[in-house]
Amino acid sequence: MTIEFIPSRLNATPVVFRGMTGKELVICAASGLVFFIPVGIVGWAIVGMGAMVPTCMFLGAALFLWFGGTFMRRLRRGRPTSWVYRRIQWQLEAFGIPVPGGSELIQKSIRWRIRRDPVRRPVVKKPRRRQRHQGSHHES
Repeated sequence: MTIEFIPSRLNATPVVFRGMTGKELVICAASGLVFFIPVGIVGWAIVGMGAMVPTCMFLGAALFLWFGGTFMRRLRRGRPTSWVYRRIQWQLEAFGIPVPGGSELIQKSIRWRIRRDPVRRPVVKKPRRRQRHQGSHHES
């Protein structure tokens, strides 16, 4: 037996934490880990403890997850689910960083119209008919 109709919400990626999907959660956590490596190295140089590097990395991941969830929710509000990923592809491609599928994106900066306009047909003038008056205007 084949299911012919499966609602799209059944195939949608579930929300895991603070409005982010699993993929977005991994991206935010990894970004926090990477961006806070220099902070940890500076902390190591100041305090003299090598444990500052992983401590700062995990603190950065936690901050990115907490504030990144709010940011992602606001960024995606009212847009299709794949909009964020296409936007990231487009920005990386615009900076010259090759991304799989990035060259297939529309690169023109023009305003697109999405509303439907009525079909414009050529105007053909028809001869006007004279209207007949009902009743008589003649008085005897």
